[in-house]
Amino acid sequence: MAEITIIPAKNRSDEIVRTAAYARVSSDSEDQLNSFAAQIRYYTEMLQNSTDAVFVDMYADEGISGTDTEKRTEFQRLMSDCRKGKIDRILAKSISRFARNTRDSLEAVRELKTLGISVYFEKENIDTGEISSEMLLAVYSQFAQEESMSISRNCRLSIKKRMMDGTYNNLSTPFGYDCVDGKLRINAKKAEVVKQIFSWYVSGIGMTEIAERLNRQKIRKEIWRKSTIRCILTNEKYVGDTLMQKTFTTDSLPFRCVKNRGEKDQYYITGTHEQIIEKSVFDYVQKVFAERDKSNCLIKNHSPFSKKILCGNCGCTFRRKNRKTYICWVCRNHDESADNCGIRQIRETEFQAAFVRLWNKLQINYKAIISQTLRQLETLSEKEKSSNTQLAELRKEIAEIKQQACKFLPKSHSTLSKVL
Repeated sequence: MAEITIIPAKNRSDEIVRTAAYARVSSDSEDQLNSFAAQIRYYTEMLQNSTDAVFVDMYADEGISGTDTEKRTEFQRLMSDCRKGKIDRILAKSISRFARNTRDSLEAVRELKTLGISVYFEKENIDTGEISSEMLLAVYSQFAQEESMSISRNCRLSIKKRMMDGTYNNLSTPFGYDCVDGKLRINAKKAEVVKQIFSWYVSGIGMTEIAERLNRQKIRKEIWRKSTIRCILTNEKYVGDTLMQKTFTTDSLPFRCVKNRGEKDQYYITGTHEQIIEKSVFDYVQKVFAERDKSNCLIKNHSPFSKKILCGNCGCTFRRKNRKTYICWVCRNHDESADNCGIRQIRETEFQAAFVRLWNKLQINYKAIISQTLRQLETLSEKEKSSNTQLAELRKEIAEIKQQACKFLPKSHSTLSKVL
């Protein structure tokens, strides 16, 4: 008879475990910063004085929301070090500090478990190295997520109420103003530049040309772009008014800030600060924008080449431009600056001629090209359907075998039935 020797499992508690700690606070308020400092001090002192743990590092995200792991640089550094095999165990104050998104929390814990790394949450007294089921962790993670969403909803309701009352203070400071004691004050030097931009545009100078002029004058360190000029020309703050809720945060995780295109109410408040541009001048510029946008929209809708022409040099899409005597297409990067891309504008007639040549070639050689391609696609489709049918039949046979096995096996063999 064969001799069997039992090799006992290693007791992990006898080993010196490489341990790291993770801390996070979601805002930079005074009480949150105190909690942040306390977490760092607590874990640093505890791990440095431990005899059965080697302190690897302290990973801490300050003033970062826990609903999205991509924005937490320290959390990403922690996961990277875990993948490199530098850590055996992670300590965290609570599940909500680790992540407020159930999906992110479970995905991170699952990956860490596959790497042989356990996470201990002090508040909930949960050790992922000991629990056999994810149910408990999932429940607590869902509580943390719901708490975060509830806080977010309450904050948005508070902001909405202040917008309706006209008491909400938007801290964004546009070019031409300085923020003094929470109020917008005109910066005389920058305000002259804003007036010049509006004057140039009203006189018929395009936004690209305006940006080039400002860059030549070296008004500021940052590069002036066409998009920057458009933002200034369409900003109602230059007439002393404020439009609230231009953007809004989505209701579901992960939270995203998106442009308000009519999904949410907006609040227009007049006379919130000093004006730089006369209202009549601003209204005229908006009228010009509306007419040009409508014209560009009609041009785009009637062009079959829209978003289909790619630059062979930089890969950017081409933009259609309506000249006085002809229509041309130009690379968007080249249109912003010739230094970005060397491909010059191409007349639309050349694209039309190239398309006609290609169409004629396909018509003449359709049997050799299109018919063959069609047959290949049909063959692939049939193979996919066949494989799906075979897979379904195999699954059906497996299910029938399991059902038959369960009938014949006694109750004492329940473990075996589960295996089958």
